[in-house]
Amino acid sequence: MGKSSSAASATKKRRHTLTLDEVKTLGRELLSSRAHLNHAPVLLALLSPSAPLDLALEALISLQSFFEPLIPSIPSASAAATAADVGRDPELVFGTWLRQRFDEFVAALVELSVSPHSDDAIRDVALDALMDFVKMGKDGKFHSAIYHKFLHAVVHAADPIDTLLDLLGSKYFKYADVCFFTYTSLDKIANSLGKTTDTENDVLQSRSDGSENRSTIFIHNIYNILAHVPVMDFQKESTFDMWSTVGLYSKGENDSSKDSSTTYIKKKLKLKFTKAWLSFLKLPLPLDVYKEVLASIHQNVIPSMSNPAILCDFLTRSYDIGGVISVMALSGLFILMTQHGLEYPKFYEKLYALLTPTVFMAKHRSVFLQLLDSCLKSSYLPAYLAAAFAKRLSRLALSVPPAGALIIIALIHNLLRRHPSINFLVHWEVDENDSNATGEASQPKKIGADPFNNDEADPAKSGAMRSSLWEIDTLRHHYSPAVSRFVTSLEEDLTVRAKTTEMKITDFSSGSYATVFQDEVRRRIKQVPLAFYRTTPTSLFQGSDFPGWAFGFGDQSNSTVETIVEGNEAIETAASQYFLLVLPANLMLRPEVVNIGALFSFNSTIGRAAKVAIAAAVDDINNDSSVLQGSKLAVQMQDTNYSGFIGIVQALQFMEKDTVAIVGPQSSVVAHVISHVANELQVPLMSFAATDPTLTSLQYPFFVRTIHSDQFLMASVADLVDYYGWKMVTAIYIDDDYGRNGISALDDELAKRRLKILYKAAIRPGAKKSEMAAVLVKAAMMESRVFVLHANDDSGLAVFQLAYNLTMTSAGYVWIATDWLTSILDSAPRLDNGVLGTLQGVIALRQHTENTSRKKALASRWSTLVKEYSSGSSFLLNSYGLYAYDTVWMLAYALDEFFNSGGNISFSPDPKLRAVAGGALNLEALSVFDGGTLLVERIREVNFTGATGPVKLDSDGNLIQPAYDIINIIDSGLRTIGYWSNYSGLSIASPETLYKKPSNGTAGNQNLRPAIWPGETVARPRGWVFPNNGEELRIGVPNRASYREFVSADNQTGMVSGFCIDVFVAAVNLLQYPVPYRFIPFGDGRENPSYTELIGKILTNEFDAVVGDVAIVTNRTKVVDFTQPYTGSGLVILTSVKTQGSNGWAFLQPFTIKMWCVTGVFFLIIGTVVWLLEHRINDDFRGPPAKQIITVFWFSFSTLFFAHREDTRSTLGRFVIIIWLFVVLIIQSSYTASLTSILTVQQLTSPIKGIEGLIASGEPIGFQVGSFAESYLIHELSVSPSRLKALGSPDEYATALVLGPHKGGVAAIIDELPYVELFLVDHSNFAVVGFEFTKSGWGFAFPRDSQLAVDLSTAILTLSENGDLQRIHDKWLSSSGPSSSSQSTPDLQSDRLQVHSFSALFLICGVACVVALAIHASVLVRQYYLHVASQQPPKDDGGGGGAAAISRSSGRSRLRAFLSFADRRETPPPRSSKKESSSAALGASGNSAGRGVSSSFTSSDASVSSLDVATPRPPSMPR
Repeated sequence: MGKSSSAASATKKRRHTLTLDEVKTLGRELLSSRAHLNHAPVLLALLSPSAPLDLALEALISLQSFFEPLIPSIPSASAAATAADVGRDPELVFGTWLRQRFDEFVAALVELSVSPHSDDAIRDVALDALMDFVKMGKDGKFHSAIYHKFLHAVVHAADPIDTLLDLLGSKYFKYADVCFFTYTSLDKIANSLGKTTDTENDVLQSRSDGSENRSTIFIHNIYNILAHVPVMDFQKESTFDMWSTVGLYSKGENDSSKDSSTTYIKKKLKLKFTKAWLSFLKLPLPLDVYKEVLASIHQNVIPSMSNPAILCDFLTRSYDIGGVISVMALSGLFILMTQHGLEYPKFYEKLYALLTPTVFMAKHRSVFLQLLDSCLKSSYLPAYLAAAFAKRLSRLALSVPPAGALIIIALIHNLLRRHPSINFLVHWEVDENDSNATGEASQPKKIGADPFNNDEADPAKSGAMRSSLWEIDTLRHHYSPAVSRFVTSLEEDLTVRAKTTEMKITDFSSGSYATVFQDEVRRRIKQVPLAFYRTTPTSLFQGSDFPGWAFGFGDQSNSTVETIVEGNEAIETAASQYFLLVLPANLMLRPEVVNIGALFSFNSTIGRAAKVAIAAAVDDINNDSSVLQGSKLAVQMQDTNYSGFIGIVQALQFMEKDTVAIVGPQSSVVAHVISHVANELQVPLMSFAATDPTLTSLQYPFFVRTIHSDQFLMASVADLVDYYGWKMVTAIYIDDDYGRNGISALDDELAKRRLKILYKAAIRPGAKKSEMAAVLVKAAMMESRVFVLHANDDSGLAVFQLAYNLTMTSAGYVWIATDWLTSILDSAPRLDNGVLGTLQGVIALRQHTENTSRKKALASRWSTLVKEYSSGSSFLLNSYGLYAYDTVWMLAYALDEFFNSGGNISFSPDPKLRAVAGGALNLEALSVFDGGTLLVERIREVNFTGATGPVKLDSDGNLIQPAYDIINIIDSGLRTIGYWSNYSGLSIASPETLYKKPSNGTAGNQNLRPAIWPGETVARPRGWVFPNNGEELRIGVPNRASYREFVSADNQTGMVSGFCIDVFVAAVNLLQYPVPYRFIPFGDGRENPSYTELIGKILTNEFDAVVGDVAIVTNRTKVVDFTQPYTGSGLVILTSVKTQGSNGWAFLQPFTIKMWCVTGVFFLIIGTVVWLLEHRINDDFRGPPAKQIITVFWFSFSTLFFAHREDTRSTLGRFVIIIWLFVVLIIQSSYTASLTSILTVQQLTSPIKGIEGLIASGEPIGFQVGSFAESYLIHELSVSPSRLKALGSPDEYATALVLGPHKGGVAAIIDELPYVELFLVDHSNFAVVGFEFTKSGWGFAFPRDSQLAVDLSTAILTLSENGDLQRIHDKWLSSSGPSSSSQSTPDLQSDRLQVHSFSALFLICGVACVVALAIHASVLVRQYYLHVASQQPPKDDGGGGGAAAISRSSGRSRLRAFLSFADRRETPPPRSSKKESSSAALGASGNSAGRGVSSSFTSSDASVSSLDVATPRPPSMPR
């Protein structure tokens, strides 16, 4: 046990170094004996969501096996704490240690269960282990404390907990005791949460910014837990399953009766259920939770509550809110009113107010309208109330949608049938002669005016009894046929109830525009008006429509008309130009055959699979009568052979044959060309392989891409490059629309991640191998070793073969191939070893397709389909074949909706082709598909699950859920190392599983399995080398005129040398690759160059790098990259200093004036306090006033030298003196040390103390020529440029400082610390004042995102670690003399001692004085009152003594009496012994012996003595 602390300290170190076998060994040893108890903390450290899954699972299982048998012996938390304080008994210590480890294990299990970062497997195991501990409570009872900790963590989880709650619901919420303690814990948590949240009168809280605070999240979690606990039917439930052994019974309960135990469980469960829900409903519920509770409270809460009437306040308050909340609260309130006797007087007034047009468009209108009908069903409703509701509903019928009008008619019908007393609203007739009738219903009315006030909130005052339902009559002419028909159908006499039946509101309550439209569409009509045109009309009306009008009427004798005969064949007869033709409905049949075309390259990997897949899809569709309902698809396939020209010709041929859509083309190049034809002739073009991202719906509205765009493919490639930490890539691509636009998308995606394409290597379409090889050789000479190959199946393998021959697939290279490569490999029945040999270590991407039922069915019969539809060699199914299959199905579903929408297949001549008609091209045969626009709209609305997964287009025309498989090619074939999805980025989990979880595409969640790279290595390639293009790095070097030790150039030889140059050369020599370079001096050598201009040469590409004493400052880091600093640097103040001599008053310098004053005051305070404490008992502090004043001064100041003669006799006085002497000792020692330093150490002084004082002085400031100090002083410190003076050499430094600001020099120089240190080596009359007020360093500058800068930074760190950097420094900067650091001091003058340095001592001393005086005063006052009481005469004494005189005196007299008492000499109390009598006699005579005895009586501890104040003291008695 003594080693537990050391084991705990080593836990973190061992956590990430343990293997699975070592963890298993630790677990076995832990279970074997107590000698290995220290393994428990090590295993506990592995229980975290971030730990490796296998290690965490093994550690969890071992710890569970360890703790389970020990649970009965584990002490409680309180017992463990008591045992830790009582003693060190080994068993008690072991129990305490065991309790702590068990608590840590439980906390780890809770974290693993709740954390969103936990794997599903370990979450399941952790939850089971936790619930096992809950089950194993003391005496078999439910361990509620552990379960409460778990639920508390679940409620306070900031991340979604749906997965965990689903797990709890499926496994544990079926047990009654788990539900019981769930309600118990939620009750406590909700109560505690209610105390911390800001409760407001309005419980509806919805934040305007859409964000959620923590309390809102906790409330959501509580509701989710309550919603996941299953609702128990207490009426039917006869038995309850228990998770624990004892269940809900408390200790001592024993009931063997099954019925009584069931009743007991029901009672307790109902009680806890009610408490939990009531505590939850008291919280400030967010609006969404509030609505969900109201929507389900009547079904899930009220039936299970012990007393549902408790909810009346919540429901009535909700009902009073108004709007949709009131609508939703109506269900629960109705149940309380009808089943539990709730009385709500203003219920119908509130219900009347809810009848607004918005309620008929609310989400929960169906339930509300059904409840409205139920509430108005009672026959006891007053006539005025029924009339008001009927009239309010009829007025609403004028403004609500058609579905609302239908249900209003049904509601009014039921009201009239149930309440015959309001039937006069329908049959109201005004009798002008009956003006004397009585009653509201018979009051005279004004014709044309409706007395009903729709804005009145009170139904009794609305005037409905004097109105009529005229609105219902207007509905006979409603624009919706359904409404007008429904009104007409209600022709029966409502006064006779036997003639009518009530309407079922459920048949109308869910109505909407969609249901009304669907009902109208499904109606079978006898006659259908049809319009047929020879040519497409250009206006709504023509002249023939208006005979006799001014614009004329055409002669109909020479016109023709088209009629429709069976089989859709048209014949022409003489008739008018057009007319309406009515046909029976059975002739309106769908076409028997729908012609579609297919364009792709037959002799290609994609084309071969597509040909079989399209044919199979057409057969499947034609065999499925539910899709096209009698129509058949006829597909004609054409081979484009990768030619855009041939594709155009074939597309035109399709247009001659009335083709409604074209599947394809395969190539993006062909798609660009044919899309123009599709736009003109309005024929949808559905491509399953053209992935060019520029083929958008904006430019090509009739182009539909049924595969994922290359925009997503390149996003996945960019994420791969970013994941592996590469900064640049080389793109190799085919130089056509497909290649160029794909690489352009890659460039955009890389730029979003601050990456770039270093070189774009374009290959001409159809290039020979020699041309490809030349491109590859040029790419190999670039820096990047990461190659992205975006090619076609006919050229990609040739590129890899050439790269293999050029050794560009060896170690250090990275190849990423787009999805063209996986389509080739997936189609090959057997992978050729020769091909695989050239692809070792390549990363490729594949379009991800889900494992759907259609995919399985197609794959199972693929070999049969290949034999049937392909005459060539066998091949396997690839992803493009799946997308081609889904494309045909997508078209079939769209055609079905097209025909359902009333679309028909018709074609019209293109008027634009008339101008170019004639010749042998037969352009007259081309026609425009009249329904093309409608068909495209239906295609974009298709939504189904196909062979590839969900098939649906988003608003941009892209397939939803883009995802790719990431494939690593190795010796044995293909290996999936992960997936990419637009939803969550890179992951090792399949995308379809991630769609069920919240999106999390952050960098920390990106993960892939280890890859095997070219050269058969698992180490990630660096991805960059120095370019092998024969060019040297052009390195700019500042040609300095001063401080040439850092860097200098020989103007004659051009050689450069110095400290900075040696550091650069040493760092380059440490690189693992050669770097050719040459130094180019910058500057004339007579004056220091401008470093800003030098850095700018990198931006203009004149230099590839800058090496020298270049400071790393902010404005430079914005344009270039710097290496790791190789030396520290910062701006300091250099100024001249002089020696400060001492004078005759030097002894006053250690203290400031304030310090002297405070010290003197405290001397007087201490003397005064001691006098007050000693005056009554110590004769040394008594006597005449002059003597006492002298004594106070003498005593106080003599303590400075510890030479005071007066003895302190009181306890309080001694207490004060002890503290004061300690303070004096500290002050005296500090004074002595400071004065010694002043008199013996040479003092340097300067009027400048720091940068603030220098700026405020207004005196000239010097700076080095070319340094950034000038810009810093002007722009950062706002120093006027007129105060700055440029200095170019150390001699100019010295001269300017010696002259000073008044003789043409400067007050100080601002320069970087390395220059100043070198200057101070030879100039001892100057020093650095203040501190270094900027922190920076010197580094080598390179262009942005330079990999060489990164590698050189690593080399500089190596130089620093092995000591070479210090040796180079000593070589150049330490040979001229001692270091100048001794000359530099932050403050040239010794600090004088300040009051604040001793403030704590003075404070302690002051507090001691105040406390002592307070005690002394309280004792003195007490003695005084006792003395006064003792001097009072008896009550029967009429003369009155001295005490009576004092009591009757004025306040001033009493004060004088008290001061006189305080000034008197205190005498000791009388004693009975002889020794006491002699002591008293000696005290009376005033000798020293008497004073010695009286010293034992202090003002703080002496008892009250009897003082004889009546007898006057002798004159010689000291006062």
